[in-house]
Amino acid sequence: MTALLRAYDIWPDGRAAVLTGQDLARPVPDGAWRWVNLLRTEADVAEILTTLGLPEAAIEALLVEETRPRAWNVGGRTLMVLRGVNLNEEIGDHPLIALRMSVSERKVVTCRKFRFRALEDLVNRCEAGNAPPSPAAFVTDLIEGLSNRFDARIIDLDQRLEAIDQASGPNREDDLAGLRRDLLPLGRFMTPQREALSRLGQLAQGWATPEDLAAIADCENEFVRQIEHLREIESQAALLRDDLAAETAATQARHTYLITILAALFVPLSFITGLLGMNVAGIPGADTPYAFLLVLLLMGGSFAAGIGVLKWRGWI
Repeated sequence: MTALLRAYDIWPDGRAAVLTGQDLARPVPDGAWRWVNLLRTEADVAEILTTLGLPEAAIEALLVEETRPRAWNVGGRTLMVLRGVNLNEEIGDHPLIALRMSVSERKVVTCRKFRFRALEDLVNRCEAGNAPPSPAAFVTDLIEGLSNRFDARIIDLDQRLEAIDQASGPNREDDLAGLRRDLLPLGRFMTPQREALSRLGQLAQGWATPEDLAAIADCENEFVRQIEHLREIESQAALLRDDLAAETAATQARHTYLITILAALFVPLSFITGLLGMNVAGIPGADTPYAFLLVLLLMGGSFAAGIGVLKWRGWI
């Protein structure tokens, strides 16, 4: 299997011509730009990147395993590493997945390991003859697609938090812990992604128009809004955790208090039964027919006196 997933020569009117692996070495036609989408896990991916004219440093950056969102220039082209929401159910243990890109004035190369719905949207547009008119428009459309899916995930987390807050039962703490685990990767990667977009606005001046730069700035502002929403959810989750902890502590305190009250009431009864239950000679009332009734009356009086003392002290 080859690393080449899709390749197009795209014109400003939205037309897109499908390319094969043999076409990648040809120059980009006049007035068009080229998009090459690669699967970075295949063995021939480095060879294809070399064919596309990328320098060794750029190839290494696009194929490195561990990444964080960033943007930088290498050899006259802008490299980007972005993160998107994972919508692939078969790899549910990766909440966010990485996308690597190389962008120049007439060429865009994307490398991914897992499916990206935002990339698939752009493939569908190319197939429909409605492709982005320029590399800069491609980048902004892709970032908007990533941002929309971040927005949907954050709204879902917000709704989950609201449901936990309104629910009752013993599973609330477990549900809240799961929610906070889902918040961690978003908090980890969204802030550097916003910084990468800010840096991209500075680096893209060689291949982006002022209108494109304004669109990139809008995407950055949208990420800022999402980060603020995420921070609000994190704060509310922390407050809810504190409330649940206080509620649990109050419940335990009530249970402990009840047990203490019961112990206070039954200690005198235990003393009486223990005293009269000694197996020694001379126990008072041992030969009296009404001794058992008298003992019951004594224990009942002791119990009532205990309740009276507790009420007098305001403890019950």
